[in-house]
Amino acid sequence: MGRINVLDFEIANLIAAGEVVERPSSVMKELIENSIDSGATKITAEIKKGGVALIRVSDNGSGIEKEDLPVAIKRHATSKIRTKDDLSTIMTLGFRGEALAAISSVSEMTIITKTKNAESGSMLTSEAGRVVDVAEVGAADGTTVVVENLFYNVPARRKFLKKDSTEAMNVAALVEKVALSRPDISIQLLIDGEERFKTPGDGDLYNTVYAVLGKDFAGKLIEADGTAGGIRVHGFIGRSDNARRNRNLQNVFINGRYVKSLTAMAAIEKAYTSYIAPECFPSCVLFLEMSPGIVDVNVHPAKLEVKFSDERTVFEAIYYTVKSALEAHEYRPEMELGAKKKQSPLTAFLPIEDKENRTRAEQVKMNVPAERGSEVFQTPKPTYKAPANESVWNKPLKVSSPKPDLNPSSEKTPRESIELLERFRAARPAEAAGEIKTPAATLQENKKETAAEKSTRDIAPSSECPQYRIAGEVFDCYVLVELDGALLVIDKHAAHERIIFEELKKKCLSGSGVVSQTLLLPLTAILSPASESAAREYASDLHSVGFDFTVRDGAADITAIPEDVSPFDAEGLFVRMVDELAEGRGNPKLTDEIRRERALYQIACKAAIKGGRYYNDAIIKWLVEKVLALPDVTVCPHGRPIAYKLTKNELDRQFDRIK
Repeated sequence: MGRINVLDFEIANLIAAGEVVERPSSVMKELIENSIDSGATKITAEIKKGGVALIRVSDNGSGIEKEDLPVAIKRHATSKIRTKDDLSTIMTLGFRGEALAAISSVSEMTIITKTKNAESGSMLTSEAGRVVDVAEVGAADGTTVVVENLFYNVPARRKFLKKDSTEAMNVAALVEKVALSRPDISIQLLIDGEERFKTPGDGDLYNTVYAVLGKDFAGKLIEADGTAGGIRVHGFIGRSDNARRNRNLQNVFINGRYVKSLTAMAAIEKAYTSYIAPECFPSCVLFLEMSPGIVDVNVHPAKLEVKFSDERTVFEAIYYTVKSALEAHEYRPEMELGAKKKQSPLTAFLPIEDKENRTRAEQVKMNVPAERGSEVFQTPKPTYKAPANESVWNKPLKVSSPKPDLNPSSEKTPRESIELLERFRAARPAEAAGEIKTPAATLQENKKETAAEKSTRDIAPSSECPQYRIAGEVFDCYVLVELDGALLVIDKHAAHERIIFEELKKKCLSGSGVVSQTLLLPLTAILSPASESAAREYASDLHSVGFDFTVRDGAADITAIPEDVSPFDAEGLFVRMVDELAEGRGNPKLTDEIRRERALYQIACKAAIKGGRYYNDAIIKWLVEKVLALPDVTVCPHGRPIAYKLTKNELDRQFDRIK
């Protein structure tokens, strides 16, 4: 007797369900995608108890004919494709004809539907994949699918589901992705009778993002739009202050379908190099529109993963679109102060002269020590007055404080000051470099400055920057600038670091090419078969960025490396570049550009003026004007903001001038 059996209908359906229906969110995905394919403009999705007790999806789509209802829950029954040629032009979200069959096989399912031309609706009831009844009912145009008691006949699988709250969270995340993918459809999500969100369905992507992801997220977005290689990339990307610690808010849609693409993620994250911290991930809502013939969506049971016929073209289209949007956007993050705390009723009306007679309880509420309350209010802050013969470039050695600063790192010798000045002059534009010659010259200029001039320090702005006034500097770190009805707080180290970085990068990009250094002994890099093939295919590109090498079986002998790369790092860099080429996640020129930027980080950081040190007014003035003249310079190369804007309204609110 033969050992090969043809599986029964019930067992075959359960196997199919295992591929399509993993948890309630899988059911919701299939049902809501069917609603979209039906041409619906309004969809309501509802779950109870995490989706195990109830999943209901209602739409106003085209509906299903009564005679098609029993066929709809059979395996491989679909209206989306008819021939094998249709697979290469798929634009619908569903096409395999397995979803309804898989869902019905592990639940009690009811379908209520009506087409526009039908006089009445139809209702199908099924249990464990078998049709129980088909009847006529009154119904509105469209379809409603109700799934109850999910996995009731497969207790082993139901046992592995998470808590109801966890399953509900997964369903919500899934519906959010679908809602973002179709801003032209109004989608409402109800969880245990409460509305989670509802999109307007007006076709405006920003309004949809606002409804789904909230005001704070939507307020920190940059619009992006670009086309390359026949691929259009458009949507929104997050600003530098909208980065996250994970990739949960990276939303990429290909031809309207949410996907997880390593190529897309790599392109987006590399475009953010020098805009966010290395440990953070950018957020986005990006749409890729391309010919369905160059992308294969039939490589994953849940259709989450795709394959491209040309990974490199897709990578470059995304990278350059995102990079261009980041470089073109200008913004200053606004500083928001904490909510104003209500004053304690015990001390709200306490006269100032009675502070000596406060009880201990009152003093605790005022955060004043009981024994030394008066000292806290009367001790003056240390002040410093420079002698006439002392250079203002040097940190004072003594201040009128009971505990003088003995930290030698906070002081600079005259030689260090001159070295700092030389580095500063090298980073400044040629027309401004003549303003500062030596510390002594700077001292003579300051001696001529009157007390009134020192108090205001109103510096005539250049034609490149708006009207401003330097209000002062705190902690020798942050420069306060009054500008357009707001207070701009500038981190002088971060700002100078970015300015130097941009100058160095500009010089590198204007160079004639990458200089190589020849190695005395070749380095051997072990390569996988795919990487070896990529090294052969892209040999000319790798040569153009400074590598000379010979490929042999399973390895590459590297005889020359880029000039600014250490021999200790060269092998790892070469392997990483080749691996990315093999995976289609980059090209050598882009990888080299990013590598160079990372090398410039350290140079800029070391050359920039330091926080916590005193610098001459002329340096601070030049730095402020440079920041104001370059509004696109918003973050340092490590992704930290260089300035925050504190509006007058925010200050007025803190002082109860406005409500």
